[in-house]
Amino acid sequence: MVNSFFNINQPYIMQKLLQILAFSCCFFISLSAQTSDFAPLGAKWHYSEEAFIPPPFGVFPRVVEVVEKVQYQGKLCSKLVGIGSETLPNPTYFFSQNDSVFFYSLLTSRFELLYDFTATAGDSWIIDGLNSPTGIKSINVLVDSVGQIMVSGETRKVQFISSNDLLFFDWGNVIIEGIGCTNFLTPDYGLYEGGPIGIRCYEDATTDLHFVSYPCDTTIIISGTNTPGTAPKFSIFPNPTREYLNIIADDVLSGATVEVYNSLGILQITHTLLQGGNSTVAVEKLPTGLYFWALMVQNKKVRSGKFVKGE
Repeated sequence: MVNSFFNINQPYIMQKLLQILAFSCCFFISLSAQTSDFAPLGAKWHYSEEAFIPPPFGVFPRVVEVVEKVQYQGKLCSKLVGIGSETLPNPTYFFSQNDSVFFYSLLTSRFELLYDFTATAGDSWIIDGLNSPTGIKSINVLVDSVGQIMVSGETRKVQFISSNDLLFFDWGNVIIEGIGCTNFLTPDYGLYEGGPIGIRCYEDATTDLHFVSYPCDTTIIISGTNTPGTAPKFSIFPNPTREYLNIIADDVLSGATVEVYNSLGILQITHTLLQGGNSTVAVEKLPTGLYFWALMVQNKKVRSGKFVKGE
């Protein structure tokens, strides 16, 4: 009788088992999505930020924090304060889906892709909806290679990236899965005085990751000594100027250059610096207007700023 019962009801039993398995899979997928949420409530990113107050220069902590989870533009979002960049408003709203992170852009009035943690070497994506004084609103992110890092006992993917436009946006180098870019959380408009220069610490309810040996909230005054996180002692003046830019470069390596760009990002002047010496750059032939300068050391921009060329 028992065997007869199971034989008669076998299709019904199999259907129920499949329903239970399907429910279990959905439950665990949903649970996994929740536990891998980017920017959980209370998450904090501690970055270093340069302030141009010559002399001396200062490097100060910049904290970006998730202050609440809210419904925004139809999505359950993390509300982040402290971004304070040229390109995104403060606060900024993020949401994550399928290992990708999106931010809401006031420029395009929609959510734009910021991170794609599934991308592998050779993949690329476009970050759109960025604001900049030059009108450039997007950058193309290329994954050059991938690696791994241990974070709080678990392995996370690391993406080594480059961009098609590092002149205007200070962003790139490394993206850590679930944490974000180590240069700054979002692309920041470059060529302005100051700005974020690198992550110090990241923390949330389950993660405490320190990238520096000193406390996260340390303020560093840059001098001639080799202080952690400091850059060469350097200043450009006067601003505004009519004829010349004076450059003080006490600790700059020989072969470093100062590049001057117009407001459209077109290179106007390249001036090579001497090690341990001061320099003068003639700008009297430049048209009146706003210009940007960048200090390049071994083909890497280490400082930038702006000046006004007067009549």
